Amino acid sequence: MTNERYFQPGENFTLHQQWQREAKPQYQKAVVNVPGRLHFGVLDFSKMAPGLGGGGLGISTNTVGHKIAIKIDKTQPGCKRPTGQHLLQLFKQAMNYQGDDIAIELEDSIQHTHSGFGSNVSFNTAVIAGLNALFGSPLSAQEIWDMVTLNYVENTQDSETIYFGLDTGVGEACLLYGGLVWVDATYGQGRYIGNVSSDNLWVLTAVGDRTKLTGEVLREYGEGQALSEDTETALVASHFMRCEQQYGQDFRRFIKNEMSPALYSNDISKVLKLGWDMNNMSNMKVLEGIYKTDILQNLNNTMKQHGALYAGMSSAGPGFFAFANSEAQARELGNVLEAEFGEYFYNQAVGRAGDKLTVDLLP
Repeated sequence: MTNERYFQPGENFTLHQQWQREAKPQYQKAVVNVPGRLHFGVLDFSKMAPGLGGGGLGISTNTVGHKIAIKIDKTQPGCKRPTGQHLLQLFKQAMNYQGDDIAIELEDSIQHTHSGFGSNVSFNTAVIAGLNALFGSPLSAQEIWDMVTLNYVENTQDSETIYFGLDTGVGEACLLYGGLVWVDATYGQGRYIGNVSSDNLWVLTAVGDRTKLTGEVLREYGEGQALSEDTETALVASHFMRCEQQYGQDFRRFIKNEMSPALYSNDISKVLKLGWDMNNMSNMKVLEGIYKTDILQNLNNTMKQHGALYAGMSSAGPGFFAFANSEAQARELGNVLEAEFGEYFYNQAVGRAGDKLTVDLLP
């Protein structure tokens, strides 16, 4: 491929000296169950660029997820996904491990890629966390987070090359730490992680029909276009930055004076309540025009009127979520979604929010 953004697995590593260890596999197999993630607030769009930036808020959802097996296998080592092969080579180099006997298999996958549920974030985090567990956990959760976020890559459409994607670090933190997570973009270089406990929080998720939801901004790139590869980068450079110019100053004031105190007080009820105000300045406002503005505004108001604790689109959409304080309430919100917006959303699911990934080890 001629696009200079794309490169081969194994190229362009960021490998910090403090990650380097002498380690080798301690188990035969690690099976990683990793949830998807919901990302509902970039804290600073002016800092969005390939690699870590922007900060944000998010939480995991077990309504979607991956199951990944990492095992000793001398007959078919490696990974069919270029991103998996890339991260395997990175981890082996960090551990100074020369063996060619580790296989990574995706046993179950998030089906709805480019819908905002973090399919690639979940996969990348699961690969490094699973390898770490297989090797006897030489890295801490913070080091895993650093390694994944500083080497955040995505697969290209040719299924052979990879590129540095847009990543805030929120999704990886959701999966490693649990709870409602925020990454503070104003602290150092966006490296501060905090989380708020999310016990008994339920979530409704649904997949948006991209063809029916596509608005005038995204339609310029082609009917039914997804926010991925060059499309996402172009929009960050244009539409996202226009929103930053329009709402950025008020939004940062809101984060400093209202949202941050709620986050630091570990008050998830207050954080979610403030989310409705955040929708008027952050992700939901940015997605207006990318997706049909009238549908997004009506959906947001309807969920609030029917008792959702907070609702919105995850990441670049069009995946939708709504939080509830019980499974029954989440299912009632699902009934409302189906009755009033069933034309635009499908594959509803209700589950728990805030769970960390888990790893099962076989000796």
